[in-house]
Amino acid sequence: MKIIDFHTHTFPEKLAKGAISSLERTSGSKAALNGTNESLLSSMQRCGVSQSVLMPIAVKKGNSHTINTCAIENDKIPSLHSFGSVHPHDDNILEELERIKKAGLKGIKLHPDFQGVFIDDPETVAVMQLCAQLGLIVMIHCGMDPSYPDVHRSTPKRLHRVLPELHGGKIICAHSGGYRYNDEVLEYLVGHEEIYIDTSYSLGHPGMDSEKIREIYLQFDPTHILFGTDSPWEDQALSAQKLLLLKLPDRLYERIFSENAEALLK
Repeated sequence: MKIIDFHTHTFPEKLAKGAISSLERTSGSKAALNGTNESLLSSMQRCGVSQSVLMPIAVKKGNSHTINTCAIENDKIPSLHSFGSVHPHDDNILEELERIKKAGLKGIKLHPDFQGVFIDDPETVAVMQLCAQLGLIVMIHCGMDPSYPDVHRSTPKRLHRVLPELHGGKIICAHSGGYRYNDEVLEYLVGHEEIYIDTSYSLGHPGMDSEKIREIYLQFDPTHILFGTDSPWEDQALSAQKLLLLKLPDRLYERIFSENAEALLK
């Protein structure tokens, strides 16, 4: 079965070791890879993943241009695609989004916890509105992040509050719609045409009930679910194996593992 991993992360080689070490310390998680493009490409070959989508994050105001320069270069690597990113407090957001669009990148990643904003802040909503107008997909971290256990800035309920302002957009809520927020996903995200979810860093993790996740996948639009791993934070083969253990319908697996991603990536 063809596999496209829609949620991965790498860092420039000179920064990877430090970035992984810092994130392991703050999250209490152990990375499966060293965070470089080379390690991801090796994992893909080993695990039977044909394409991976990189999700960089502009964690500070003013560093979006540098992040996107790297993303544009990564997008040229065979079998890799890259999203861009902007910080909601940047001064030149429209210019940077237009640059992302012109370069052929399909969307951006927002991570409210690392960016220090809330998903329903007016500035964050304005970014998502611009993306909808430009035809750019928005991938958001949704739910709790292990590096920020006490403040959850991007929850399904918060996103639901502003969905009427995001008509026409395509928003991918990572971690099965919300890490440790299974009930809110079912209550607030099912049935909205703007909302997609990915399977990354979900199954087998604390606070993520497998039966509840299976219920989410069966209730969601079958064309709106994407396979993702959050690599390097979970092994790509292990993520696929855990998803197969849910014993979903074969047709749904075909869509999740590749067809839905191909439709978004065109």
